[in-house]
Amino acid sequence: MEILKKNVTTALCLNFMIFFALALSVSGCAEQKTDEAMIRQQIENLQEAIEAHDRGNFMAVIDEQYEDRLNHNQQSLQRMLMGFFLRYKDISVYVNATQINIQPIRADAQSQVIITGGKNLIPENARHYQVHSCWKKISDEWLLSCLEWE
Repeated sequence: MEILKKNVTTALCLNFMIFFALALSVSGCAEQKTDEAMIRQQIENLQEAIEAHDRGNFMAVIDEQYEDRLNHNQQSLQRMLMGFFLRYKDISVYVNATQINIQPIRADAQSQVIITGGKNLIPENARHYQVHSCWKKISDEWLLSCLEWE
């Protein structure tokens, strides 16, 4: 009986060590994100920041040299965002069908986006947009450098 307990304990310890080694190797793989995964995460960060009315986290994803075809820069984008936050108490952003084309230090993403806004539970405004975003890789971080929507 004593030998059986020792064998079971040894087997459990061995299984735990194998599980621990596998967990470490999987987490090591997870840390090596692809450029596409990092851009998708940044898009999700923008989405969450808009829904939370969090100007700071939104602007953290914007490149200092941001400029779009309407000549908005980082500051005018921030003002536009604040106006949107003041107008709509509840904002929901749905991003779908994002296609990303990555080059060494630049990337372009095309997305279908639906934005709803309202002051009450039921949205008073909902719009569908075709969104083109430009991304610039700066110090291993992808930042939004331009944004166009139709």
